Amino acid sequence: MTLPTRRHALSLLAALPFAGPALAQQSQVLVEVSKYINQLTSVSGRFTQINSDGSRSAGTYYLRRPGRVRFEYDGGQAMVIADGVNIAVFDAKSNTAVQRYPLGQTPLRFLLRETVDLTQRNLVTGTGSKNGFTSVVMQDPSAPSDGSMTLVLRNSPPTLTQWTVREKSGQETTVVLESIERVSGMSGLLFNIENEARKWGRG
Repeated sequence: MTLPTRRHALSLLAALPFAGPALAQQSQVLVEVSKYINQLTSVSGRFTQINSDGSRSAGTYYLRRPGRVRFEYDGGQAMVIADGVNIAVFDAKSNTAVQRYPLGQTPLRFLLRETVDLTQRNLVTGTGSKNGFTSVVMQDPSAPSDGSMTLVLRNSPPTLTQWTVREKSGQETTVVLESIERVSGMSGLLFNIENEARKWGRG
C-alpha cells in the first residue's frame, strides 16, 4: 500500500437532478450541486485512492461537515484526519511525529466548509457533463498555488462519486467513494487529532 504523503493529505469525499453544463444552465447546476453537498453533513463509507503513479490504496472514510473527515487505510498502517483546523497524517512506519498541515491551505476546504456556495465569484473554473455525471472544478483565485479540486457527481440520483486534487506541480490524487451512507450521531472523537496521536504513541 502507498502511505499517505502531504500530497495525499491534500486530497485527503436529496437535490433536484443536475442539469447539463451549457452556459445557460451552469448557474443552476452550481446551485443544485451546492445544495446537495450542503446536505452531506454526516456520511461514511468505503473509498479507493488513486495516486499519480497509478498506485492504489483503500479504506474507510468518515465525513462530518463542516471541517471534519477521517480516512482509515486498510491494514492499520496509515490514517489521515481533518479536525476543522488542521489535516494530520499518521504513518505507522515512521518514527517522526504526526505531520500536520493547515486545512485552509488545501483544496479539501472547498468540500468541508460550513456552507458550500459554488456560485461564489471565480471559485469554479469549469464544469462538464458526460454519461450521466457532472464535474465541477474549483480553485481559489487568490491562492492558485494551493491547487484545484474537481468534484464528480452522478446526476440521478444526485450522488458524490469522487474528487480529484491537482497540485500546482500537476500531480493528481483521486479519491473514489465506493459507498456513501448517512450516519447519525457520529462521534467527534473520530476527528480528534491529539487523541489519536496518543493512541499511536505520538502524543
